[in-house]
Amino acid sequence: MKEKMHAVVKASPGPGAVFEQWPTPKPGLRDILVRIEATSICGTDMHIYDWHESIRDKVKPPMVMGHEFAGKIIEVGKEVSDLREGDIVSGETHIFCGKCFQCRTGNAHICERMLLRGVDTDGCFAEHHVLNEQHAWLNDRKIPIEVASAQEPLGNAVHAASAAEISGNTVAIFGCGPIGACLIGLCKSFGATKIFGIDIVDYRLKLAKDMGGDVLINGSQQDPVKEIMRLTDGRGVDAFFEMSGAQPSFEEGFSVLRPGGTAIFFGLPSKKIELDVANWIVFRDAHVRGVFGRRLFGSWYKTAEVLKAGQVDLSRLITHRFELEEFSKAFALMKSGRSGKIIMYPNRKHG
Repeated sequence: MKEKMHAVVKASPGPGAVFEQWPTPKPGLRDILVRIEATSICGTDMHIYDWHESIRDKVKPPMVMGHEFAGKIIEVGKEVSDLREGDIVSGETHIFCGKCFQCRTGNAHICERMLLRGVDTDGCFAEHHVLNEQHAWLNDRKIPIEVASAQEPLGNAVHAASAAEISGNTVAIFGCGPIGACLIGLCKSFGATKIFGIDIVDYRLKLAKDMGGDVLINGSQQDPVKEIMRLTDGRGVDAFFEMSGAQPSFEEGFSVLRPGGTAIFFGLPSKKIELDVANWIVFRDAHVRGVFGRRLFGSWYKTAEVLKAGQVDLSRLITHRFELEEFSKAFALMKSGRSGKIIMYPNRKHG
């Protein structure tokens, strides 16, 4: 094994990153060393790359970026029991302790001591990555490696979809990025009677349509509230999913939510959000749920079944591919809003 590997490194505070040599990690007793075959870019990676104020207190450069991946195990620690060399794995971003109250009561996704891969620790935008066996997911070899690397956003959508009644109901999804688009595909397969997709980027609305959205609304060109209320005969939707973290989406979402409906919050706001608790929630008897990450590992099992059954075609969301050293082009494209899921390959040139 080479002492050094190529990696995308957040070298210092401030915008940007560098492609450089980084020490190849070594597995501990219960760790696995993975040769990364494909890795995908997430909105959190974009925040780190841009040095967004929301992440500055957590990220401590220098560090390797990235958290979504699929690859082959090339070395296992002496105490690893359930995985072996040659297995194709992905990894859970939420590095849970397994010992705290939350972990021991079925809520490891909100572990009291949780760390985030590629945020609090070195990530996977590299030729190799080390992770503890308990945080790994063994992939079905029939799943294309690109799809395997992008399972996390589908897992997020699975978790979100499970928080509301979908079958036979109308839903509105505010924010049609990769996770929102996955959610649209799930709502379609779960039997939603009408799915509204709202965004301000036409490219994303096209992806939402490809995933099964019935009515796509560009919020910068149309009034989503008027259009949704018109198409629901003034009743509104049974559930809305806030996937963008933007103030207007909360306002519009509650404006189209029928009394007694369900609001699901998934998007991460960049600043404080104002909510009219009395008029939006209390007087309307609205049900409000926050959703964070994936249930561990229930969401992963459900995601695997969704892929196996063909309920959601995740490959439709993979729109662009780059070598890892072309990361700056990949991030620029993602920032433009004219992409779906972007895949990078760390080992096609350097492995």
